[in-house]
Amino acid sequence: MQRLIVCGVGVCYISIGPCSLHSARFCFIIFAITLNFYTHSIWLLLISFSYRYYVIVKSEPAIWKTQSLICLLYLPSAFQMINVYTQNVPEDVAKNMILEYFPSYDLSELTVTAVSSVWDFTVLYVTIHIVGVSIPIAVTIVILRHRIITKLNETGHATSQRSKQLQLQLLRALTFQACIPVFYLWGGLCFMIQQWNLLNNALPQYVMFCLFILVPILNPMSSFIFITPYRNFFVSSLRRKLTVTSTKISVVRSSDMAT
Repeated sequence: MQRLIVCGVGVCYISIGPCSLHSARFCFIIFAITLNFYTHSIWLLLISFSYRYYVIVKSEPAIWKTQSLICLLYLPSAFQMINVYTQNVPEDVAKNMILEYFPSYDLSELTVTAVSSVWDFTVLYVTIHIVGVSIPIAVTIVILRHRIITKLNETGHATSQRSKQLQLQLLRALTFQACIPVFYLWGGLCFMIQQWNLLNNALPQYVMFCLFILVPILNPMSSFIFITPYRNFFVSSLRRKLTVTSTKISVVRSSDMAT
């Protein structure tokens, strides 16, 4: 878990979690990797919608083409991760940056990392990558969703009842997933609110990353919620695991009673 604090032109991060038991540098590495996954998840959303539309209007592409596209669109996130990794300042400098603007904060037991300037290329790149890119991707996703729905409605009269049911489930999932990029925009707004000094307290400092983390959680979750085959597989797998666990508990209790 990260808490982002804007300190003038600097950006500081308070790391809360197991990484703080190791070192500030290690926490910053984990942060760079995590941020890279956040940004790539929205590209995966775009790939998902593009793939569904392509399959409807043409045919299923070769696996290697899909894999190549995923790797190609990962390059901006990989470049971001490398740049973020190289921009960390020493922990004592990071703590002084926070104390200069928030002298009442007790940082003695906290793990703090920072980037020295919000105008640094790394911070600008991350901001543009998350907020700037999210807007056109969100618009593209909405357009693709509309076209997918149109195509499904055009072919709806020639499909079986089961196919129509699956299409309805897909439409619900598409509608839900089309709203997911909004969380990135809200997270970016929390950053801007701090940067413009409209509100710079614990609320936007925590909420920003809480919003970001919802994207990689909600995207796969939508498939389990709205697509029946996925949901049935998940429920059956969970039931099998619970059955095995309860069986083991029963065996242990029986052996304890026997002794």
